[in-house]
Amino acid sequence: MRKVICINNEGLELEFNVGEKYEVDREFETTYIVTNKLGKKHTVFKTHFQPDEDSEAVI
Repeated sequence: MRKVICINNEGLELEFNVGEKYEVDREFETTYIVTNKLGKKHTVFKTHFQPDEDSEAVI
């Protein structure tokens, strides 16, 4: 499953920590729908997250 890394937690301090990875449920043009550690889904702007290259590698 694809993951993204939080690079900016502005306004989302309780749900996301900078530098942590989160699972992507869906990807849109400007946003991701991700699941946080508590299992809650959130819509987040791509400018606050970057793709995790390690999770996209196919072995």
